[in-house]
Order: sequence, then structure tokens, then C-alpha cells
Amino acid sequence: MNESLGAFNLVLLALPGVALKIAVRIMYGRRTFVAADPLKVLLTVSSTVLLVLAAVGALIGLAAPTASPMAFVIVWTPALIVIAVIILMSIDRHRHGEHRALVWTLAAAAQRGVPLPEAARAFADETQDDTGARALVLAQGLEQGLPLSDAAAKARLRLATPMRLAVRVGEALGMLGPAMRQQLDDSAEADATLRTVITRIYYLWAVVVILTGILTFVMLKIVPVFQKMFEEFGLELPAMTRLVINTSNWYVRYGWWMTAPLTLTFTLLAFAAFVWGGLYFIGWMPRDLPGIWRLFKRYDGALVMRGLALAVRRNLPIVQALHLLAGTYPIRHVARRLASVAERVQQGVNWQESLASTGLISRADAAVLTAAERADNLAWALEEMADSAIRRQAYRLQLALHCFYPVAVLVLGMVVAFFVIGLFLPLLALIQGLS
Repeated sequence: MNESLGAFNLVLLALPGVALKIAVRIMYGRRTFVAADPLKVLLTVSSTVLLVLAAVGALIGLAAPTASPMAFVIVWTPALIVIAVIILMSIDRHRHGEHRALVWTLAAAAQRGVPLPEAARAFADETQDDTGARALVLAQGLEQGLPLSDAAAKARLRLATPMRLAVRVGEALGMLGPAMRQQLDDSAEADATLRTVITRIYYLWAVVVILTGILTFVMLKIVPVFQKMFEEFGLELPAMTRLVINTSNWYVRYGWWMTAPLTLTFTLLAFAAFVWGGLYFIGWMPRDLPGIWRLFKRYDGALVMRGLALAVRRNLPIVQALHLLAGTYPIRHVARRLASVAERVQQGVNWQESLASTGLISRADAAVLTAAERADNLAWALEEMADSAIRRQAYRLQLALHCFYPVAVLVLGMVVAFFVIGLFLPLLALIQGLS
């Protein structure tokens, strides 16, 4: 009677979770409110976490009520981590979609000359959740005379790097609507490509981790049993099985430390890819870190060319356009390079070559832009080069994925086939020997 129910006790957390949900509905109802109330956000998140923990406790209690503590640590702790990541990802994707809808509304309003405060208030009237509150704060900031970039920061509206740049440059040049709509289309395409690549990498990562655990168990537990069993029956193992046993014995005795550096490197890279992909899906990926921004250097170069195209269409000199981009670019590493390019251009250096020396654009792009400037067609060339750079990055990612993914699946399949065939053949030999 004194036995504990273990993880099933977490089901009791459903009571305070439901109570908090009811309290939030009683306190706030469905009315709009002036700002995103931190207390409401805290109560909502807390109730959600409690309900999720109750569901997880019920799942664990029903699936493995007698599981040992070690099994809980090995099996259920990673499962809980995965569940937490999925929950955070789902919440973030929902919030991201709502914020993106608000940005679409603002872009359409700016392009059609509709006052942005009115558009934000209309969105807030139709959305009664946290995003509606942020839209209301955004409208109040715009009515107080704040620019859209500052009002969005005050409302804690999530804007990606391309959109933040488009808002800042569009406000400075008086071309807010076209700049925002163009970046929305490009960011959607880039986001879809990255999500496809990360999803495939996550699948391979999960397969490799699970396969590594299974093969480790097979080499340490199953293979010695097979070897001992056939020795006791006086039967000869098949050649394929002997190869599997010899490989397993070699790896257990010597191979693990010989391949330790490679294994450690692969593990660190896989873990880094897992963390990076998780942060991207959750929406917390830091783009301003020294190593991360270099992965997107050509993408940033495309955004720079697009900003220069807007400035050229407004007849702004290239030097002033570079200074404008250096002062408004959200990634500080790129901003510093743009400031350096602007200083060199002021000293008489060719701006295309200076921009190419930073790695943001290629030498071929610089040559095309030089020819377009001579032909007085620079704005069109900048836009085309920006679109081409974004498409090239997407094609390269897809090409790398299409080349790497089948090879990785084939290698994993060969490893599985090697062990499966090697361990299945002795069963047939054992049946034939005993019969």
C-alpha cells in the first residue's frame, strides 16, 4: 500500500494547470488589453507546462509503470527533452505565423497608403491573444510618432534579419511598402529551404543515434552469446557471422580508442547541428555570432545589394547608400564591413571591388555591377544579382542535400545489412545443425 506510483503522480499537476487556465480566463476574458501583460503570459505558460507534465506523467506511468530508475534516465529523460523541444517549436511556429500575418498586414497597408496605426489596430481587433496585444502596443507607438522599427521593438514584434533591414532602409528612403513585401517573399522561400534541409539532417541524426545504441548493444551482448552458443553445440559459424564477430571483438578491444577522435569530432558536429537546427525551429537562432554569420555571408550580400537597389532608385549616391546600410544592418559583423567599404569608397576605391573584397558578393557579381553602372542600369542589376544570389544559395543547399542524403542512407543501410545478415545466418545454421 505504500508503493509509489512513480511518474504517474505527475497526473496530479493537471489540477493546478486547469485552475490556472480558468483563472486566466476569469481575470482577462477575451477582451483586448493595452499591453502584453507579463502576469498573463506567466500564468498561461505555467498552466501549459503543468498540463504537459501531467500528460507526460500519465504516458510514462501507463507505458512503463514498473520501469527501473536507470531505464527512466536512459529512455524517458531524452524523451522528455524531445517533447519539450517539440512543444517549444510548436509554440514558436504558432507565434511566428501570427507575427508574420501582422507583418503582412503592415506591408500591404504601407504599399497601399493605409495608415499603419489603423492597420495595426484592425489586426488587434481581430486577434485577441498575445499577438493582438503586441499589435495594439505597435499601434500606440506609431501614433506617438515612433518609426516602425522602434515601435516594433517596443511591441517585441518578431522580425527576421531581412525584414528588420527592409523596415529600416524603407523608412529612410520612403519606400517601406515595396521593401517589406519583397523581403516577405524572399524570407518565405529561404525559410522553406532551410526547414527542408534541417528536417532531413534531423532524421539522419536520429537514425545514427538509434543505430549506434543498437549496434553497441549487439556487439557487447548479442555477439558474445552467439559465439558461446555455437561453441557449446560444436557447430561452425558461417563466414559472414565470423566476420561480424571478429569486427565486433576488434572494435570492443582496440577499435573504439583508435576511432575515438573521429567519433568525438562527429559527435560534436552532430550535436552542434542538432542544437543549431533546434534553435532555428524554436526561433532563437543567433545570427550575429562570429562563426554563424559566415554561413550566411552570401545571403547577407544579397540583402545588401537589395538595399543598394532601393537607394539607387531614390537617386542616393553609393557612398551615402553604403553608410545607410552600415548604420541600419542588424548583423554587426556585416555592418562593420559595410562601414569599411564606405570609407574606402570615400577615398576613391571602386565600390564594387571593395564590396567583393569583404566576401559579401563574388568577383563575377562585381564585374556585372560595374558593367551595369556604365550602362546606367544599376538598380535593375542589383535586384537581379540579389535574386540570383538567393536562388544560388537555395540551389546549393538542395544540391548538397540531394547528394549527401542518399549516400548517408546507403551507408547506414549497408551497416544494418552487415549485422542483420551476419546474425541471421547462424540461426539457419543452428536449425539445420540441430535437425
